[in-house]
Amino acid sequence: MLEAYEQITKLKYIIERFSSFIINSSAEKDINEILSMTIDTCLELTGSDGATIYLKETVEQEDKLVIKATKNLSVNFEFYLGYTLPISPISMAGYVAITQKPIVINDTLNLPDNHEFKQFKFFDKSLHYVTINIVTAPIFDFRNRLLGVLQVINKKAKSNLKLDETNASLYTISYTETDIKIILAISSFVGILIDRIKAYEKNDLSVITTQRLLSNMFESVKKSISVLNDILVSGQQKFIESLQPEKKEKLLNLKEGIELFKKQYDLSKVTEILTTIVYLVVKNLDMKSLDILHEIFSTEIRLYDIPVKINDYEYIIFLHNVDLIKARMIAKRIERKFIEKIQTDDVKNSQPMFSWNFYELKPDEEKSIEEVINYLQKNS
Repeated sequence: MLEAYEQITKLKYIIERFSSFIINSSAEKDINEILSMTIDTCLELTGSDGATIYLKETVEQEDKLVIKATKNLSVNFEFYLGYTLPISPISMAGYVAITQKPIVINDTLNLPDNHEFKQFKFFDKSLHYVTINIVTAPIFDFRNRLLGVLQVINKKAKSNLKLDETNASLYTISYTETDIKIILAISSFVGILIDRIKAYEKNDLSVITTQRLLSNMFESVKKSISVLNDILVSGQQKFIESLQPEKKEKLLNLKEGIELFKKQYDLSKVTEILTTIVYLVVKNLDMKSLDILHEIFSTEIRLYDIPVKINDYEYIIFLHNVDLIKARMIAKRIERKFIEKIQTDDVKNSQPMFSWNFYELKPDEEKSIEEVINYLQKNS
């Protein structure tokens, strides 16, 4: 009675674990993650010490088996990820790839010399390990074409045992018919998943290629417009300056500055270029100090940046293609240069106070320029 209960409990666990594997792997699109999930499921449901998935790939113009996923609970076999095997009877995986039929060996140490395939011993020798028993199954796609091979080794008497070449014979037990059916079911299901993902990848590659082509074309257009943008805004600035020779400081009034910047900003929307609007309030400056500040503006910003004078203590600077971090650096430089200049010119009775505020204007900004300026003034 107790034995029957244990068998029912074990069967229930197998069904629940296998169902979980099917649900989770079906929702996964990363083939490497699916292979990893497959390895873990094989180890858990069969009590194996190791499992490996080989996929068929063309390497140097020859079809070979490549280790794509592997795990061994006793030794570090993951070192051999990417290792290639010929599709030949020199290994059980190679033999199964040729015959496209599963193989179950419960005692590899006592195979007869005239057996039709050879056991591949390289891995065992390099890791001081012994493969006692093995189940190897082919993996097919939807059209029954070989995709690879699934292999489990060394079914253990207890899951927490560590196997090596000295104890493997003592602590391994034979694979059961249930184990074999589980491996065959998993290999069949994984084949369907791999086939589906490869089909998706093929379609995705076509879409990505088209997207890259369009993206490259768009980037070329953006670069051309960006160059045109710089030329136009520079020309606009020069033109307005030429109309205002009487303004020594070459600062625009608020209306002129906004009008010029809007033209610049319309082009920036196409080229996706950032602009930072800088709002400055200065206090305690006499006329000589103001002249020095205006001079600093003309030397510390570029020709196509737009300085605007609202009144004798409020200023706006539109910094083209400048993010918030760079704008703060420019502001500090202006302030530092101003302090250095008034000290050099020995401007007395000047104790300037600077208050800066910044707004990074993105190409898809919903606020108008006037709204941004009002926001800066209210929050300064």
